[in-house]
Amino acid sequence: MSRKHFSWLLVITLVVAAAVLLVPGKTGREAGVEKTALLPDLQQRVNDLDQVRFVGAGDAVIATLRRAGDHWQVEELHGYRADWDRLRALLADLAQAEVVEAKTAKPEYYDRLGVEDVSAASASGVRVEFSEASGVPAVIIGKRAQGRDGRYARVQGATASALLDRDLDLPTAREDWLEKTIVDIADAEAVEFDIRHADGERIVARKASADDENFVLQDIPAGRTVRSAWAVDALAGSLSALNLEAVAPASEIDWSEAVRFGLVTADGLRLDVELVQRAPAEGGVAAEGQEAAAEHWIRLQAGLYQTAVDSAVEATGDANVDKGADAAGRAAEINRRVAGWAYRIPTYKYDSMSKRMADLLQETDESAP
Repeated sequence: MSRKHFSWLLVITLVVAAAVLLVPGKTGREAGVEKTALLPDLQQRVNDLDQVRFVGAGDAVIATLRRAGDHWQVEELHGYRADWDRLRALLADLAQAEVVEAKTAKPEYYDRLGVEDVSAASASGVRVEFSEASGVPAVIIGKRAQGRDGRYARVQGATASALLDRDLDLPTAREDWLEKTIVDIADAEAVEFDIRHADGERIVARKASADDENFVLQDIPAGRTVRSAWAVDALAGSLSALNLEAVAPASEIDWSEAVRFGLVTADGLRLDVELVQRAPAEGGVAAEGQEAAAEHWIRLQAGLYQTAVDSAVEATGDANVDKGADAAGRAAEINRRVAGWAYRIPTYKYDSMSKRMADLLQETDESAP
């Protein structure tokens, strides 16, 4: 073996040895611990639960979720529908969570892990409570582990805390427990939309055929032209992925000066939306030195575009009749969820549905050849 070759082998050996020393092995506690379920009774009873409550610092209730027939509701937000997918995922994780390492049993150290009693005003954890009838004890979910996977937890009333084998999606804002989707109408479905302002100004744009790529803005004043096709076409996506920021009974809002936005889809579904801008709620948060931003609220209802319905009924082709039936079913489902509710929406969505003609037009270039 050459001296050069030997030198390289020596260097590689030293590097590997150093790497082995740097990789943490299992501690005696980790190697010897037997994984145990955090909440052993939850897996058998999870399908029978009818209430889950989340409590934060100072014993402040973040949200109480109750089962109501085929869905769950957020009690503190007027009983609006809860995000079932998020709740289901959390309950599944809690039911399957296992303790991988026992942690401190000394109350003076609980706050380091975020598992102190949440009655403390400075508590950083969240207590997850189940109904007394379920027999499942409450558990305090603490901080995420640093430099490793998992999250700290402590069963209410127990002295020992624990490191779990997984993280948990546990929102601490009440609104994050709401089902966020209001409607989701893809811009590709739209064939017509209109905007009506309280002062009488109206915008109408439509496609001559559902296969057309662009919308045609109607009633353009003389001497004006469309600023860009995109500026008009973009409004057709106003109801795409429309999500709420907050919810309230529609009766709590004054709709007398509402802007009205309507959209029609190729299958004859029509959505009618009313939009208002309101002063920020008392206690609204704003950046330092700035006023709290205005809030934008909507209410909506779904129906059928009459011309499309008439065409489906009169047509001899079954496909057209099916389209009308599909649209009626979609309208009924949307109304079932949104009737009686008002939604606070992002500003950019409000802006999209409340455009003025001046936003879409520019003066005609008379100098063009």
